[in-house]
Amino acid sequence: MEKKLRKSYLLAPLVVTAFLSSGMVFADDDTLSNVDSSSTLTTTTIEETSTSSLSENASEITTNPETSQSSLQEQATSGEVSQASTTKEDENTEESTTADVSTLIDTKVDVATTKTSSQQVSSGSPVGEENSKTTVMSSDEGSRLLAKAAVTKQTAPKEPVTATLDDKGIKIQYNAKIEKNESIKFAVWSANNGQDDLVWYNADAAGAAYVELSKHKSYGAYYIHTYAFTPAAKGINAMTITVPEPQVTTSISKTSEGHFDILVKNVPATITSISVPVWSDKNGQDDLRWYGATQTAKGTFKVSVAVKDHHNDRGHYAAHIYGYSTVTGSMIGLTATSGFDNVDTRPNATVSMVDYAENKTNFKVQVTGTSQTKTISAVNIAVWSEKNGQDDLKWYSPSVSNNQATATVNIADLSNTSDNYIVHVYTTYSDETRVGTVLGTYKITKPVEKNDVKAELTKDGIALKLTSNTVSDYSKVKFAVWSSVNGQDDLRWYSANNDGTALAAYENHNGYGIYNIHTYSFENNQTRGLNATAITIEKPSVKTTFKQVNSSSFSVTISEIPQYITSIILPVWSEKNGQDDLKWTEAKKQTDGSYVALIDNKDHKSEFGKYDVHVYGNSKLDRGLVGLTATPGFTLNKPEAAKPVKPSEMNSGTTKSVASKEETVEKTKVAVENYDSEDGYVDIVVTQGTKTPEIRSIRVAAWSEDNQANLYWYVRDNVVNGRATVEVSPRHHQYKSGDYTIHAYVDYEDNTVEGFNLGKYNLKAEAPSYFVDISSHNGNISVDDFLSLKRQGIQGVVVKLTEGNSYQNPYARQQVINAQAAGIKVSVYHYSHFVSDEEARTEAQYFVNMAKTLNLPTTTLMVNDMEESKMLGNVNTTVQVWENEMKRLGYSNLVHYTMANWLDFRGGKVDTSKFGLDNFWIAHYPKGYTYMTQEEARTASYYEHSAAWQYTSVSPKLSHSLDENIDYSGRFTL
Repeated sequence: MEKKLRKSYLLAPLVVTAFLSSGMVFADDDTLSNVDSSSTLTTTTIEETSTSSLSENASEITTNPETSQSSLQEQATSGEVSQASTTKEDENTEESTTADVSTLIDTKVDVATTKTSSQQVSSGSPVGEENSKTTVMSSDEGSRLLAKAAVTKQTAPKEPVTATLDDKGIKIQYNAKIEKNESIKFAVWSANNGQDDLVWYNADAAGAAYVELSKHKSYGAYYIHTYAFTPAAKGINAMTITVPEPQVTTSISKTSEGHFDILVKNVPATITSISVPVWSDKNGQDDLRWYGATQTAKGTFKVSVAVKDHHNDRGHYAAHIYGYSTVTGSMIGLTATSGFDNVDTRPNATVSMVDYAENKTNFKVQVTGTSQTKTISAVNIAVWSEKNGQDDLKWYSPSVSNNQATATVNIADLSNTSDNYIVHVYTTYSDETRVGTVLGTYKITKPVEKNDVKAELTKDGIALKLTSNTVSDYSKVKFAVWSSVNGQDDLRWYSANNDGTALAAYENHNGYGIYNIHTYSFENNQTRGLNATAITIEKPSVKTTFKQVNSSSFSVTISEIPQYITSIILPVWSEKNGQDDLKWTEAKKQTDGSYVALIDNKDHKSEFGKYDVHVYGNSKLDRGLVGLTATPGFTLNKPEAAKPVKPSEMNSGTTKSVASKEETVEKTKVAVENYDSEDGYVDIVVTQGTKTPEIRSIRVAAWSEDNQANLYWYVRDNVVNGRATVEVSPRHHQYKSGDYTIHAYVDYEDNTVEGFNLGKYNLKAEAPSYFVDISSHNGNISVDDFLSLKRQGIQGVVVKLTEGNSYQNPYARQQVINAQAAGIKVSVYHYSHFVSDEEARTEAQYFVNMAKTLNLPTTTLMVNDMEESKMLGNVNTTVQVWENEMKRLGYSNLVHYTMANWLDFRGGKVDTSKFGLDNFWIAHYPKGYTYMTQEEARTASYYEHSAAWQYTSVSPKLSHSLDENIDYSGRFTL
């Protein structure tokens, strides 16, 4: 409970005079120019109110400070106080004829004896209780006055001065009559900081004055002293009034998930606006936000808070209340609320054991949430065996995805013994609550170890399958596979899928015979051998069966075909006139896996006699055509001539005799030009004869290795003016130097084929070329950076220009300019999204427009980057449309980039024969995200018949990772 203030602050006229003479001013509304400096003035402070009788006798009471107490007592006892109260009886109402004795008794009166030293006043200290003596009536004296009052008329007089509060200030009313030549003044100041805000207010004719609190800027106690000037000054009354500080009340309610309302009530009118700072306990005040409240009713304000505006933080939120006060003229703190808690009221996620069996050495712990449960932010799982306390305790912290988390526990990571295993799960939610779950104790009896690997030949490669009771995470298993030919030069590592399976693709290996398969586990960063087995891949051989269909044709059936052979093609020719009737015939696959080809002599100049037939297969293991067998062929006998018809046996009518004449035509010429053994190339030039059928295409087969191990077919469809050139280079043959056997085949539009054996040419292999590709992710690459790449063997760069039909690489211009300045060949690519013909055309136009903006010539290699899976639905059609549009716009040097598994020979949908394998840039990382060196890439030579191979995405040749590629065609680097 607060104590009542009982201080004296009345000023004597001499004190006021001294104050004014010092040059200091207390009052704003008036000065005390009429104060009589020769008189003495002291005022009595009465708690809250004072009687008029006491005011009228104030000067008499304090004339002798030493005897003022006894004088006051004597007056109260003898009735002199009452008489003093009635000196104006005739001038006032009947109510003032009698002193209010009961008031004098009930009210403690402090009589202040004030020293009038000008030195004290000039010091700025108010005259107060330090310089006063206080006399309080005894209980006996009070009893005498009470007895006196009992025989006196009990009419309470009006208080001489009253004060009331409103919204903006204090209304002061002087209740007595103001005499002529008399003025009433009120001295008002707050209890804060002495009298630094003292203001004098003049009463109007009705005795009223108004105190604006904004002039004093304080809450709390205010002192009001009243003086009458006639012109002498006389103290009338001293009182206090309290301006209470605002006492607002608050309440906070949750209106919906993540939304809270803060209600502020009992806001006084002196507070004109409410501001509320709100912040969460998380990360200090990094989410602090000030809200301006809306007034909803008199004295009531509301703020609505959305936690999304506070980083969606969970946990406790603080909210403080501030208001703008017309009293202080500033923002003041009103209260600090208890705040609110943003917690998720949805149920917790489900914690369960999965795939547990007593005889299994691993199990899964699963924490499963849904959209109806709390959101999981982290899961920590403690597991240990019962024996020996917690000496093998292990913590698991699985990642959270789709509000679920799963950890696989393998006892091999713990004690690895038969025991009871204890599982505790701790789930942390996004609202920062954490819930512990004792999942229980699970008995595991360790079985005999089993790590079986099954290897099986399929059409795509060696299918591998691990069955194990010691491995808990199959994704940490790898298979090492290599052939016994040439040591481990074709060693490849294959990561198992989650079910323990993997495929060792034929394209990744070479050689026939025994293939070694070693299986390892890499769980917990430990390498553990699981199994060693082997499988044999036999050299390719097939069985052929010939059957005459009719007098002019034979069929050949090819069976017992190795699974790595994907297609069969037969070169067939009659022995008459060499190979002038040679034709390649493609066999068709049958439902039983065999292939059948129909050979008709009409495709071989209708020749009869002995026919030679060889069998070639497209081998995934050899990555191209490989000879399967040379058959004994067949003999097509000429049918017997029909017997002449006698004239008598002829039908009537006229017959026309047709003479047959064999035309002599000039042969097609195939010649070797520009042969350079040292630089490693030879040109095969084909010139069409003047009278031969029109050439449809040219195929050149070349190889240097035994068994045609590095055979590569060059195909040219663009014969211009009856002439075409094919360059044979070791870069298409695994960069191997040696004597190259070269055969050429000319396919005519009449479906005839002419073959040429061009002999052998020694070619030395040059070092392969390498290039990188970059986008905006690589940022600005300086000329010095490109020079550094060049020193490290990089001779080309492919710069991303555009994506879709709305994105342009903002760094493209500088990347192109800097690469060109460093002497590195520049190609460009477009990241495609098209799924329709129209989109393919518009994206091609967008790509070309950007290329023209950068002044790139039409000879620039332009790449179609295909990685978006949505494109696969109609990919061959839309890519053809893109190609056509690019060529229409003048850019015909085109290459398609994509992943290996998008291509048809790897089981994908992209038709490589439609666009030419040598127009594909293929991405395939044999070492995953471990860097493969240039030498390793050259040795591996994957997809060497394509335009280029991207063998790594983590090239360390700059400070950030790069995609690195080997250029098989020279189009990216030369």
